[in-house]
This record gives sequence, structure tokens and C-alpha cells, in this order.
Amino acid sequence: MLSRAGKLLAALAAFGLGGFLAWHYPLGPGAALSLFALVGAVAFLCPAWCLVALPALLPVIGLAPWTGWFSFEESDLLVLAVAGGGYLRALVDGPPLYRHRLSRLLLALSSLLALSLLISLARGFADAGGFQFGWYQGYDGPMNSIRIGKSFFLALLLLPLLRRLFSDPNQQAGRQLAWGLALGLGSAGLAALWERLAFTGLLNFSSDYRSTALFWEMHVGGAALDGWLLLTAPFAVYALRHARTPARHALALGLIVLAAYVALTTFSRGVYLALLVSLPMLAWRTHRPAGARQPGQQPAWTPLRWAIALLVLAAMAGLVFANGGYRGLLALLGVLAVTLVLPQHLRGIAVAQWVAGVALGLMVGGALALLAALLPKGPYVLYLLLLAALFVVLWQLPGAIQGSQRIFLAAGWFALGLMAASAAHHWGGGAALWGMLGALAVVFAATLCAVFAKRPLWPEERRWQAAFISAAVAVSTVMAVFAGGAYMGGRFSTSSQDMEGRLDHWSLSMTMLETPFDLGFGKGLGRYPANYFFASPDSKFPGTYQWVGDDEGAWLSLVAPRHPLSFGDIFRVSQRLPFGTAGPFAVSLKVRAKNKVTLLAEVCEKHLLYVARCASGHANVKSGEDWQAVTIRLSGPLLDGGPWYAPRLRMFSLGIGNMSGAADVDDIILLGPGGESLLTNGDFNQDMQRWFFSSDRDHLPWHAKNILVNVLFDQGLFGLASFLLLTVAALWQLNLGRAREHELAPYLSAAITGFLVVGMFDSLIDVPRLALLFYVLLFLCFMLKNRSGQMACAGPI
Repeated sequence: MLSRAGKLLAALAAFGLGGFLAWHYPLGPGAALSLFALVGAVAFLCPAWCLVALPALLPVIGLAPWTGWFSFEESDLLVLAVAGGGYLRALVDGPPLYRHRLSRLLLALSSLLALSLLISLARGFADAGGFQFGWYQGYDGPMNSIRIGKSFFLALLLLPLLRRLFSDPNQQAGRQLAWGLALGLGSAGLAALWERLAFTGLLNFSSDYRSTALFWEMHVGGAALDGWLLLTAPFAVYALRHARTPARHALALGLIVLAAYVALTTFSRGVYLALLVSLPMLAWRTHRPAGARQPGQQPAWTPLRWAIALLVLAAMAGLVFANGGYRGLLALLGVLAVTLVLPQHLRGIAVAQWVAGVALGLMVGGALALLAALLPKGPYVLYLLLLAALFVVLWQLPGAIQGSQRIFLAAGWFALGLMAASAAHHWGGGAALWGMLGALAVVFAATLCAVFAKRPLWPEERRWQAAFISAAVAVSTVMAVFAGGAYMGGRFSTSSQDMEGRLDHWSLSMTMLETPFDLGFGKGLGRYPANYFFASPDSKFPGTYQWVGDDEGAWLSLVAPRHPLSFGDIFRVSQRLPFGTAGPFAVSLKVRAKNKVTLLAEVCEKHLLYVARCASGHANVKSGEDWQAVTIRLSGPLLDGGPWYAPRLRMFSLGIGNMSGAADVDDIILLGPGGESLLTNGDFNQDMQRWFFSSDRDHLPWHAKNILVNVLFDQGLFGLASFLLLTVAALWQLNLGRAREHELAPYLSAAITGFLVVGMFDSLIDVPRLALLFYVLLFLCFMLKNRSGQMACAGPI
């Protein structure tokens, strides 16, 4: 363990480096320093709560599109503040009550990977032409090596603090971290939900818009959101299984439904595959054997029964959605919700009472269907009223009921089914009616068996029933995406072609390792984009930019892609605009070009890669050595800002519209309707502060698109072996080692496995926030305690 002097030095280093970064924060050094100090104080006063706050905040505090920072970001400030406060608290508290030593294996493997990263860091500087510090360097500068390498060392900085917190034999730290990860899933999910509401609508699955949430790193493609979902989704299941209050249970269910929606709207085949691997693994590891039940406890469903139920649900949803649409699906889900609760109140009903109830329900439902035809949107209104009435009745019933109450309850349930059929018919006609009747026949048969069975066919706890309905909602959403979204069908139809392209890309990546030293130790951290620009064919060059400064001033040099351009292929340099910015707009700037180019300017409602509406214009610039003054008036539809509950972001962008074009630009001014200037740092005298670039369609040049190929390219065989040893050892500890009995072990194993499956198709660890969390979870695998309260892996440090 660290000495008092070591803790003091660690605290001072974290606070000093974090304070230095905060002082240079582009959006306001004063505010950044204040927030940094506040987080440090919270970490000092309540260190355990940082286990909740850190993963919950990580996916939503990346503000690079506003700041222009690439090498450093807000997550660095957060981690340094937590580390500073945590080490200061450890210094004040002294040695922990329960002292456990770090694993020798963890120390050895982490030291090996740290050595590889340091070697690759030095090689990255050399490959970039030597180290040169800069706040706003892009992916081709030496600072990109620091951007990629810092995550592992920030995780190492947190390692002693994690060991201290996890030394508690009550395992509260594990539960807090699990809930923090679940909340991190929720914060990313809410960001993605806002994005969908703002730019596509909640249920539009035909658009090619793929969710990115607030992972700005996806401005050149990648799978940052995908990786985050797989790292955190298992912990929403943990939250559900360990919720102790109705509020927490409802929150966990909401997180799972939200995560399912966001996972589907990534339209990522890698995400779907990873979930199909990790979730069944989690179900198998967490399934409780029948002999483990407490006396009187209702039997839980086996994974096989769950699988059969989900397949039946999928078939029913497919029948209904094909012609009944979302309205039919929602009506079916309402019937299912009532059906889950119904048998426990009707158990013991006589056959005659059941028949009477069905007959009465047929008459009531028929009468309501006739009445619905006379009212505007009558089937929907009467269905909702009947559903609400049944929920009120079922909520108030204490248990099994007697006499005529059974008849009326059965009648209400059957009438609800008929109104669901009426709602489907109202929307989709006869085809929708028959689809709904087919699904209702399955529901009727299951209800009949459940009512007259001697034992419950499914658990009668409200929590289990809520979980089942959440699963039904998720399955219905999946069916809606695949059946109602042409884009997803197109994605799967091109899987073979896309895989061939990915194999070619990996092969090209390997050819860039030209020497034995490259193969042994890699090209250097973060050097993939810069090397790709020189190794790739002209047809794959995506465009680039360079900030240039000398004694005469500063300007921006833009280079267009070397292939035919569509709207999405243009390489753009952009700046965020305030909410509510309205046109008409005019752009004035200075341009210099050696050859004739077309300069494009636009103000778009845009989050990261996809646009809603744009006001745009262009100018044809003549060749020459001198600067030319250019004015571009932007025209297009009114930027309405989107709905009030999900406002759209706005962005000014500049790009070159002709293949292989190049130009220098300076003194950019965007004028609003009142003649006011809307841009900051348009003269580039503050480097690239507040500017941001994106490649909306060309994504392969920026990523190796495989986590192992990425590690091999950056760190060589030595780094790849170190990475694999650490990862495999962590999974061994969780599944076969001494940590396998810990309550977090199944969830960590599912998270890491799912992350690696996504990593088969994307680099992932070139996203610092993702890499940080991944390494923290790997380290955690060596620190878990078994059920007896002993450290899972112990040894002297």
C-alpha cells in the first residue's frame, strides 16, 4: 500500500495536473476550476459516492464539439478531481480497517502493459516527427499519442483507491459501483433518446440515422456508444435483481427498456451479436437452481422457459405489427399486462362461471365496438378507458375473489381483448384484425391454462410481472425495428459484403507495419489515422485540415477527399451555434487556393453526423496566390429548432465541395439577421479553439475497426500479448478463479465479454472514456472478495 508520502504526492499531482487543465479550459477557466474543486471536495467527503458519480457522468461530459479540445477532455478533469480528493481522504484517514494486498498477478500484468504503452508512446512521438505540445492538435499530431495512452494510466491512478474502497467486507462498494454503471447506462440512454426525439422521432426506424448520444468521438464513425452499452447493460440487470424498494425496481426496469431501445437504434449488427452472446451468458451464471429456493418461494422460470416465452412473444408481435402497427402492438401489450395479473384472482373459478364471464365479455365487447364506430377515435378511447378500469380493479383486489366478481372480472378481460382487436381493425383493416385475433388466441389459451392449473404457470410477484412486461416491450420494439424499418433490413442484407470490406481494411492495416520493429512494438499510440492517409489509395483519402500559424497570423488549410463527393462525403470543419440561432445567414471570409475550388458553407440542425435541416450556400473560388474576400449567402428551409422537449443543436460548417480541392481560409464571420457575428475565433488566432471537424461518411480511415488489430498496430506483438494476458487473466478470475463466487462476477464477465465481441468489429479503446472504464473493470476483477469476505486475489505489493 502507498505510504503517507506517496498519498500526499498522488493527491498533489492529481490536483496540480487537474488544476492546470482546468485553468486552460476553453469554455471558462473560472467555472472549470470551481467545478474541479467541488468534485475534489465531494471525493474527499464522500469517496464511496464517486463509485456512483464517475460512471454515471462519464458518457455525458464530453464537450469537444463546443471546446475544440481533443487531447484532453472533461472526463480527465473528473478523474483527476476524484483521485485528488480520494488520496487526500486516504492520507487523513490513515490505513483502512480491513487491509488487503493487491494481487501479484495484477501488478505483474499491469506493469507489463504499462511498459508496452510507454514504449508505444515514445514511438508515437517519433512517428509524428517529435513531441510538440498543443491544446488543439488533431489525430495526426503527437498529442494524439497522449490522448490514447492516458486512459490506462488514469485507471492505474484510481487503482489504490478502488482497492481501499473494495476492502469493505460488506461489499457496499461493489453495489455502489454496479448502480453507478447502471446509471451510466441511463445517462447515455437519455442522451440517445433526446437525439432520436429531436432528429428522427421516437418510432422512425426507416431512417439511416444511427444514435450516437453524447459520444463526440463518433464524429468520424466508430462504436463508442455500442461499447458503452455492452459495458454497462449487465449492471442494469444487476440493479433489477438487487432492487430493494419499488422505486429502485421501477428505475431498473426503466433502464433496461431504455437500453433495449437505444441498442436497437444503433442499428449495429455488432451490438446485436454481443447482446446475444453476453446476456445468455449472464442468465446462465445468475440462474438460481431449484434447490436454492427459500421455503414458500415461487419457482423462478428457467432460461429455457424464458426463451420459449420470448419466441412466442416475438411471433405474436410480428403478427400484430405487420398490419396493426404501433397502435396494435400497444393494445396487445395492455392485454398482456392484465393477463399476467388475472389468474391469481380467478384461480378456483368454476367452468360455468368462466363460460358466463366469456359470454358476458363477448356481449360487452361487441357493444363497445359498435359504440366506438360512432365516436372520433372511438376504438382507442374506449380501449384505454376499459384498460384503466381493469387496472384500478386489479390493483385494489387483495387476492382470489368469489362469486359473481369472478364473472365480471373475466368478462372485463375478454371485452378488453375484443377492444384491442377493434383498435387494430380501426388502424389496419381486416388484415390487422386477423393478426390481432391470432395473437389473442395464444393469450386466451395461456390464460385458460393458468386459471385452471393447480399451480401458477408464472410467478405472481408484481416485480416478476413488471419484468415480463418490460421484456415484452423490448421484444415488440425489436420486431418493430426489423419489420417496420427498411434500413435495418438493408444493413443485414449487406452483411457479407461489409465483412469482405472489413477484412480488406484489416489487411491494409497490417501492411502498414513495415519493419520487424513495427511488428514487435507497433507504430506508436494513436498513429493509425496519420499512417492511413499515406498508405491508403487516393480513393479512400477522407480529407483533412491543418492549422497554420506564423508571424503574419494564422489560418486554416482544408483538403477535400480524393474521391467523388456527395453531401455526406464532404470533410467539414464546424462550430456549435447557440440554441435558437435563426437566419437568414451570410458568411464572409478570406480564401486562398492554388487551384479553382468550390467552397461550401452551411448552418444545419445537426448533432454530430446527421442533419435535419440546413441553410447552405457556396462560392466558386478562383486560383491565385493572394487572399480573396468571399461572401456567401445561405438559403434553405426555416430552422425551427425541433420540438420544445427535444431541441435540436445547430452547427456552422465549412468544407470544400470538389474532389481533391484544397484551400486556405481565414477571418470567417457568420452574420445573423441583425448583422451580429455568431462565431468565436474565426481568425484562428487561438489555434482550433471552439472548432471541430467531422467526416460524416468516411469512417474506415480513422479506425483499425478491430480491437486486436488496433492494439497490434499501436503497440505491436509485445503490446498485444500484454493486453491479451491482462484480459484473459481477468476473465479467468471471474469464471474459474477465486472471484467466481462474488455477486458481481457474472455481470463483470458479461460486460467484458460483450465489449470484446463489439471489439471484433471496432477499435473501441481509441475512445479514452471507453478505455478508462474497460481498464477499471479489468482491474476490479483482481480485487473482488469471495462470499466469505476475503480478498479474491491477495499477495504482497
